[in-house]
Amino acid sequence: MEFLNSEVVTVLLGVFFVITLYVNINTIYYVILSLFGFGRAKRDYELVEDKTKFLILVAAHNEEKVIGSTIDNLKKIQYRDDLYDIYIVNDNSTDRTGDICEEKGMKYVNTSEQLFPREGVGKPAGLQYALRYLGFEELTKKYDCLMILDADNHVDSNVLQELNSQYIAKEKPEAIQIYLDSKNSATNLSLGYAMSYYLTNRFFQLAKYRVGLPNAIGGTGFIVKMEYLMKHGGFCFVSLTEDLELEMEIVKDNGRVLWNHFVRVYDEKPDNFKVSIKQRTRWSQGHWYVAFTNFKPMMKKLFTEKGKLKIIDQLFYLFGMTRAVQMTITLIGILIAFGYVVVTKSYQDIPSVGKRLVAMILGASIISLILFTYQFVVCMYYAVKIDTNRKYQLVQMSFSIFYYAYTFIYAQIVGLIKWKQQHTWVKTEHNKTSINHKKDK
Repeated sequence: MEFLNSEVVTVLLGVFFVITLYVNINTIYYVILSLFGFGRAKRDYELVEDKTKFLILVAAHNEEKVIGSTIDNLKKIQYRDDLYDIYIVNDNSTDRTGDICEEKGMKYVNTSEQLFPREGVGKPAGLQYALRYLGFEELTKKYDCLMILDADNHVDSNVLQELNSQYIAKEKPEAIQIYLDSKNSATNLSLGYAMSYYLTNRFFQLAKYRVGLPNAIGGTGFIVKMEYLMKHGGFCFVSLTEDLELEMEIVKDNGRVLWNHFVRVYDEKPDNFKVSIKQRTRWSQGHWYVAFTNFKPMMKKLFTEKGKLKIIDQLFYLFGMTRAVQMTITLIGILIAFGYVVVTKSYQDIPSVGKRLVAMILGASIISLILFTYQFVVCMYYAVKIDTNRKYQLVQMSFSIFYYAYTFIYAQIVGLIKWKQQHTWVKTEHNKTSINHKKDK
């Protein structure tokens, strides 16, 4: 037992206790926050006449399989025709994406014309090109807000009516994110995505909105104030997660990111495991980049400015890891505690410092485990029952979300290792033309 009694092991136990304690605090914070997610969502603004002017940009790169149905869906938007414009950003497509736009009478920007230099990579670069093409600084005279959608997205027909009303009632915030729903959930993987979004929409987004904390921008289905965007150079971002980067810029500028629970964007989720891993690795790479590069300025704000809860909330979000990583740390903590006791034959044989550390690791891990159970059972059941028309299936839905969560660990690790590499954008393939949650026969 000499090795187990050594100072090295004691130090390692101490380090792991700090990690476990952080997971514990992070989990407790989000459990407390989740309490504000219960109850029927009530509109805190009145529906008013159409007034806000919107520019809708739809990012599309080789999207011939889905762009037609997306255009058909967008044509159903109910809003004054003279108050919004839709452009498909046909970003270096080599398929029939542009042809389909022409066939359906939809305006589009063709980045292949190369009228402006490329700024950034992937989706943000295409959107920035479109802004340049359409007038850039002059856009503030024509539009109040820019809405971003992906080529596979469908939206509720009243989306602009709701956003217009909230935007006016809330005195023109910098950004508003709408409810992120799923077009498909026929496989365990895509169902896991959907379940994750249902949980996040209610117990993270809606809860934060109710207590006045900045909401998260989800990459699609959001509007950003055109004036704010143009003052900050348009849609030009450095990371692979332009949504998180934009969110952090708004928060650092003491701006507001709001949530709308009453209209939805329906996003296609990957059914293929390899495609999913590539997508989530990109997310993780970008997330860690934004986290590390914003840590110093956020800490400075924490000690020099008011609104400390908002800053702490953002830091928790940036460095929260995924729930699967946190659960793994929790389980390892329990195994370490019991394993240490077994190896040393009896609890009394453990040195006093090690004994206390093992006890604290075990206690913190058990608390986290209980809280995780609450999040993945109670909260999941409630979100499904209240916000969807789906039948709650404990076994299938629990398995799916755990499958989705634990396959995220690899992406998190790779993303952490490659966090400085922000120049390669991996496109996610789309092929779903309608909303379908039934299993294929």
